[in-house]
Amino acid sequence: MTRTRNAHLQDLGITTQQADALTFFDDYPNSTISALKDAQHIRHATAQMLIQRLVKRGLIQLTVDPNDHRAKLVQLTPQGSALRQRLKHKGSHTGERLLTGFSETETRQFYEALHKAYENLTHEEDE
Repeated sequence: MTRTRNAHLQDLGITTQQADALTFFDDYPNSTISALKDAQHIRHATAQMLIQRLVKRGLIQLTVDPNDHRAKLVQLTPQGSALRQRLKHKGSHTGERLLTGFSETETRQFYEALHKAYENLTHEEDE
């Protein structure tokens, strides 16, 4: 699945991890690198490398956290926001393709099954 997703993102010049990071910081502006690490379940070094690449590409910017000068807050740049919008559009198109040929009932059942699977995983993490 990651390979297919990477192929869909290739024309945007971005990887799945980079797309997920942009999505995270769009949804949670001014979050820290540690927050990304925890949300994506990746190592801190991996998160830092990912952030460095996005900064180098001009897609995010870092500012010092006024409450903790050791921490950096991450925001999307205008270029990052524009790419995020393109990702949303591309994701909508992929979702439409995924559900092609599904009836309304099948679509509803599919989403219900995904929700149940997600709840199973979430419940497992709480134990």
